[in-house]
Amino acid sequence: MLNKASLAIKYLLFVFNLIIFLSGILLLFVGLSIRNVYIQYEQFLTEHYFTVPSILIIVGFTVLTVSFFGCCGTLKENNCMMITFGFLLASCFIMEIVGGLAGFILLEKTHSVVTSKLHETMMFYNKTTHITHIWDGLQTSLHCCGAEKLDDWYPILEDKLPMSCCESYDGEIDHQNCTASEPTVYRQPCYVSLSKIVKENASTLSGVTIGIAFLQV
Repeated sequence: MLNKASLAIKYLLFVFNLIIFLSGILLLFVGLSIRNVYIQYEQFLTEHYFTVPSILIIVGFTVLTVSFFGCCGTLKENNCMMITFGFLLASCFIMEIVGGLAGFILLEKTHSVVTSKLHETMMFYNKTTHITHIWDGLQTSLHCCGAEKLDDWYPILEDKLPMSCCESYDGEIDHQNCTASEPTVYRQPCYVSLSKIVKENASTLSGVTIGIAFLQV
């Protein structure tokens, strides 16, 4: 009877470690995905927005290692491996909680950070090729114009708007003038569109991290 109970616990722990392994893959996937999204807008974010997904990636790799020690320790009934497993799992839990809370903090700061960075970088429009391409790509892909309003461009471009502030049509890009009176002008501020993307990813990051942490507990 004791052997059957011991065997049941042994395989129950193995299943638990399999769940830990799958959670590590999920953490890794979420961390890499969110980091790739943020990289597209790195000019408009601070380094802290890349630190949190990086922590998630590190935790993901660590959790995969933890699950390895757990599986081997369970099947071989190796006490040393099980102690290592417990220590690493506790470390992962702490890192996950820290990462999740950091994500919520960044979520609250998104509006001010994005708005500040948009104003800061748009000053270099038509002065730096790299910034010009980034802003044109941002406004074209997100269908937005200016940081907080399209008028933000007037002091910089002498009462003009970038061509990327208007929806373009095939064959018309070189012949079209973009003005506030154009029916195709994008009127949504870029901070609204960009903040939404950043917040959605920060929420996903925090939710997944905290959820997996408590699943592991």
